[in-house]
Amino acid sequence: MFSQQPNRPWASGMLGLAILTVSAEPTISRQEPQTAVSPDEAARGEAMVVLPDGRRLHLKCSGTGEPTVILDAGLGLDSSVWTRVQPELAEITRTCAYDRAGYGQSDPGPLPRDSAHRASDLLGMLEATVENGPFVLVAHSAAELTARIVTERRPDLIAGLILVDPGADLERLKTIGPVWAAAYAAGQSAALKCIRATAAGEMRPGNPIYVECGSPPTDGPLASREMAAAVLSENEPDSAGIDERQRAQGSLGDVSLIVLTAENKFGANEGAAPAETQPLRRAWSEAGAMIAASSSRGEQRMVPEASHVIQFEQPQAVIDAVRDVVERARSGTESGESTS
Repeated sequence: MFSQQPNRPWASGMLGLAILTVSAEPTISRQEPQTAVSPDEAARGEAMVVLPDGRRLHLKCSGTGEPTVILDAGLGLDSSVWTRVQPELAEITRTCAYDRAGYGQSDPGPLPRDSAHRASDLLGMLEATVENGPFVLVAHSAAELTARIVTERRPDLIAGLILVDPGADLERLKTIGPVWAAAYAAGQSAALKCIRATAAGEMRPGNPIYVECGSPPTDGPLASREMAAAVLSENEPDSAGIDERQRAQGSLGDVSLIVLTAENKFGANEGAAPAETQPLRRAWSEAGAMIAASSSRGEQRMVPEASHVIQFEQPQAVIDAVRDVVERARSGTESGESTS
């Protein structure tokens, strides 16, 4: 969750709809579809993984070693949000960040972009990529659900999970914090209006909506009509996904799981009344603890000085969690080999 920025509705704080621009960090601009990866891209570890239906997902990898780590960003964020952790993770093991359908350089996907389609894409990518499995999945925010569904369907492909600030029951949060809920609703409405304008090709200098939305960048991920359409669809109610999540509760077996929960949430800058802050934070923490308990080897780690995008705000917390899960996976493999 991001702090509300009234003058830039396209970057408003939203629960599960995270739109972020950081000028100091490089972003991946959308390019025309390619039939092959260029030598320069190959040298940078970039690939377009072809799914069974012919669509391609952009994957950028670095480092060596096993298990391979796969980074999946939250709603509204492309693979560039991992730039503060991927270089360090590449020193530990092979690490790949990917763009979901419609994001970054990946091809658009069929609508709706619900959890079933997103999980199918991720599973198809894991099965089609030349990268070696089983994999450690690192899923931020709403990507948690996709990672859980894939883990439930193909546990043999998953060596571990790190869930970076997964969400809580929105209706419960609204009940606990009505003042925050009103500010959240206003921020969501403003952000969605700007994203719809981007999807419709209306976000251009000279248009009133361009000024209203704070004159966002005219290039890069936030200017992509395909990405805006994907974000809008991903933000729609997902009843099938909710059912999947309910079935997955408590059914992740003994997968190595770490849940990172941000401590610095629901402050006054997000519209919460002072009396609401602690109850809201407690509810968020309880939700993370429940998710951690869905595995017999699950644990929750609280991350201070982070509001939601932990991989950007407190990257070392993500790096440490990945290192621990990777080491557990390696230890398990070695133990298995020694006893076979």
